[in-house]
Amino acid sequence: MKNAKKEKKKQNGVIKNICIVYSAMFKRYRSAPWLVALYIAVSVAMPFLTTLTPSLAIAGISSGSIKTFLIYSAAAVTSYCVLTALKGFCNAKMMAKHTYTRIGWFMMNFFKKTILTDYLNIEPQPKQKLMGKAVNAVNSDWEGAQNLSRLGLEMIIILFGITVYGTAIFMLDWKILLVMVFMFAGDILLRNHAIKFGDDHREDFTEVYRKINYLETNSLSVSAGKDIRIYQMKDWFHSKFDSLIKASKCFRWKYQLKWYWPTVSDTFFNSLRDIIAYSLLIRQVLAGQISIAEFTLYIGIVSGFSEWIYSVSENMAYLKESSHNFNMYNEFMAQEDFFEHKDEVVSIRPSDYSTTVCKDNAPEIEFKNVGFTYEGSDKPVLKNLNFKIKAGEKIALVGNNGAGKTTIVKLLCGLYPPTEGEILVDGKTIDEIGIDKYQDKISVLFQDTTPISFSIAENVCGCDLNQIDKARLDKCLKAAGIYDKIQTLPKKEKSYITQTLEEDGILLSGGETQKLLLAKAMYKDGSFLILDEPTSALDPIAESKIYEEYNSMASDKTSVFISHRLASTKFCDKIMFLDDGQIVESGSHDELIKKGGKYREIFDIQSHYYQENANEK
Repeated sequence: MKNAKKEKKKQNGVIKNICIVYSAMFKRYRSAPWLVALYIAVSVAMPFLTTLTPSLAIAGISSGSIKTFLIYSAAAVTSYCVLTALKGFCNAKMMAKHTYTRIGWFMMNFFKKTILTDYLNIEPQPKQKLMGKAVNAVNSDWEGAQNLSRLGLEMIIILFGITVYGTAIFMLDWKILLVMVFMFAGDILLRNHAIKFGDDHREDFTEVYRKINYLETNSLSVSAGKDIRIYQMKDWFHSKFDSLIKASKCFRWKYQLKWYWPTVSDTFFNSLRDIIAYSLLIRQVLAGQISIAEFTLYIGIVSGFSEWIYSVSENMAYLKESSHNFNMYNEFMAQEDFFEHKDEVVSIRPSDYSTTVCKDNAPEIEFKNVGFTYEGSDKPVLKNLNFKIKAGEKIALVGNNGAGKTTIVKLLCGLYPPTEGEILVDGKTIDEIGIDKYQDKISVLFQDTTPISFSIAENVCGCDLNQIDKARLDKCLKAAGIYDKIQTLPKKEKSYITQTLEEDGILLSGGETQKLLLAKAMYKDGSFLILDEPTSALDPIAESKIYEEYNSMASDKTSVFISHRLASTKFCDKIMFLDDGQIVESGSHDELIKKGGKYREIFDIQSHYYQENANEK
């Protein structure tokens, strides 16, 4: 079993991240290296040809020969047209490769990671923040991976341009080159100061935008819209928006002020460059050392070199930002798993469950000195838990909110490993069995699960419609008590849930949603059944009917059932009462009633409550 590394790894620099992106592109596209080389050559040649063309025209005119002028002009125009066509072709091909490398390589690897990695790498709040930043690095054309790919190539072109133009200027006069070097150094220092300010306040700025996005999402939410209107929350929402927008505006003003000084620096050095260059070149023209055509060429080279220099500092700022975003992706992808997972997702058709999962015998589960503490917390949720669930036994976990019941479910499902002790399944640890094989045994209904926006049948069966066992689906829907409701729908089990993907989608009530999820657990028919508050949205009568069905379907399974309604647990072989992360009482319903402890106290309170309701009716 591997131990997840908690220490933070050193982040990659810009060059290493560019190499990672292009390594992926070259693996994906064999023609990419040749295309990159051609694109660089054309991109460097075009600005030089643009600078050279006016000089050629002036040289042709100065020669006094129309023929010479036409030859020079035709050569320049033809070369420019050829280079323009080549660059257009290369640019279209490169844009496609930038985009599909991001989508086909980095985005697909990210989605694969989110599906396969341990649940502890995605559920805690710090992990969710990291995952949110990581996806931003791969889901946009102008951030992270694709920006590194695009701007990295542009930076190579710029460096080639600086080499060509810098050599020409050095041959003209080293003093001009020296001024430009100082200009470059000053620009880099000032831009780095602005970049550092952005990096130092990135978390604060991100948090402001996260809150703004949260308010935007809730203001557009249909369910939240009811509360906003009924409870007159409009002014409150506006004040929250206003304060967050002001905070964002304040940060942006400070950030833009940091970028004002590089502009001032560029203006000063450009003026100094022009004074030196024009003074030198005009003196050489007057002395007859260079022609008007050469004067025009050198002025173009000096101006072009300044643009190359400016592009370096400008692109470096964006590259650093994109590299920072891409490092969030790297950090998420570098998270190690506690459990050993299969390298690939093995798809098992739900219609084949009867020949795979259900051949397993009901497992025996044992907690030995199990403790658990969530990441970022010092307070343990579970403390030194010791209990055994026999094969085929029905167990109920009850207790007040916050007692640790749902945490036990997560441990039983292999979503988290215990921080202390061990969990044995038929005498073996989950990692010895294999987390994927173990989870194949489990049918579970979580209290906080919501159906995805696909058809009812796809939600229950977890596969395409053409793979569904229709008879089995109907049986599970009937057992869960939602079959009659579905038969009243125009598209029946093919009806989509919510209107996110289909205009004629349906909205299920809380109770109907729980029945649907219960049918999903029944359809898988695993040998280990876990139901976490499966009937919290049902009335007592409907709840009683569901439990009768649950009792019959769990006859040959190891079952764990969690409920806050103690009357529903009577049919279980054993009831364990949790309090503050520990089992304080254990036994059958009758045994715990006779004992007269906390279970009896809460049971009497709930019985009195339901009796009062019955009398009122």
